[in-house]
Amino acid sequence: MVERDTVVSYVLRAGVITSVTLILLGVLLIFARHGADGFSVLQLAAYHNTLDSKYIYLNHILSGIASLDGVYFITLGLWVLIFTPITVVVFSLATFIEQKNSLYIGLAAVVLFDLFFAMIVVPRIIG
Repeated sequence: MVERDTVVSYVLRAGVITSVTLILLGVLLIFARHGADGFSVLQLAAYHNTLDSKYIYLNHILSGIASLDGVYFITLGLWVLIFTPITVVVFSLATFIEQKNSLYIGLAAVVLFDLFFAMIVVPRIIG
């Protein structure tokens, strides 16, 4: 049986490598195609850019990747990076449930709740 620490190490490593690969591929596509999502490279690099991440919707990621739009590769890479530690917390929670370790089940559940609260609720309160 594979140890929990080994699995966590592989998940973290795979998540970071996948994320970096997607982000670099997105940057290369932006330069190769001289822009992305209808903006030129100069427009994307401008400080007062009209491309705001709040306008990159999750349901557009797959179609953006299918059209080889670099912005969507970068977006997917960032989502992979965000969900990598969340995957580790879920895996740890499952392990603690299997071991019937009440204290760590509670702690992992609180951490998972906090992560999702910060991702879903807080932006709606602020924005």
